[in-house]
Amino acid sequence: MDSSSAGRVVLVTGGSAGIGRSTVTRLARDGARVVTCARGGDRLRHAVAGLPGVSTVVADVADAADRTRLLDRVLDEHGRLDAVVLNAGLGWAGLVEDMPGDAVERLIALNLTGVVELTRIALPHLLSAAARRGRADVVTVASAAAWSQVPPLTVYSATKAGVHGFVTGLRREVTARGVRVHTVNPGPVSTEWLARGHGSPPASDADARGRLSPGVRPDRVAGQIAGCLTSPWSRTVAVPRWMGLARLGEVPPVNRVLDLVLSRQADRIRRVAARMVEQRTG
Repeated sequence: MDSSSAGRVVLVTGGSAGIGRSTVTRLARDGARVVTCARGGDRLRHAVAGLPGVSTVVADVADAADRTRLLDRVLDEHGRLDAVVLNAGLGWAGLVEDMPGDAVERLIALNLTGVVELTRIALPHLLSAAARRGRADVVTVASAAAWSQVPPLTVYSATKAGVHGFVTGLRREVTARGVRVHTVNPGPVSTEWLARGHGSPPASDADARGRLSPGVRPDRVAGQIAGCLTSPWSRTVAVPRWMGLARLGEVPPVNRVLDLVLSRQADRIRRVAARMVEQRTG
């Protein structure tokens, strides 16, 4: 079994900023051959400039045709696929009643449908890699919010909970055939996820300054992703580790308390969400 990232062909989605950009940098330094994508070509090319063994594709993971084109590019360039890191995603803060329908559709299309569908079309190639080399990997970047669905991140949390359900089932389908299926679950991370979700993506690194959400550095999450790709077993990781306490939200007594308390705080939650969005979209 190959337990090193060196020489492996890895597809990383959402590589122009944040966790994806840090992951591409880490894997390139580990000797992987990386193909990464984003919707903005200029910023994506700037993000990977000078990194060895990295190529880029302008693609939207929420679009079916782009997903196919992205996978075709990997296979045309390298002839195989050893691992996929499903990182591309958006956030949205607000009450469900205040959320535009197109924002709901966009979050689900990217955060959940894009993850499932890109995995689906990649699986034959990953299974082939596992048969030849002893392993292949699927790494999903989910969220601690999937374990404790707290407003104003209700729909975002639902998409990440869907990813958790998908990962659990997929592990039971493919682990015995050599494909490891991992989920990395950050708490707050200093990225553009909220600005992008509210339709105000930074046009450049300079534009992003001052609009990042507060949280841990993206390279901490990237380190855990890299660790998944060399782990001998499938992993579920919280970043930082104490974010695993969010799983208490799945315990029935805790769930009931959250229901009682939060359901009476709609106006306060709306104000909190408005401040979050105003600070990140400028």
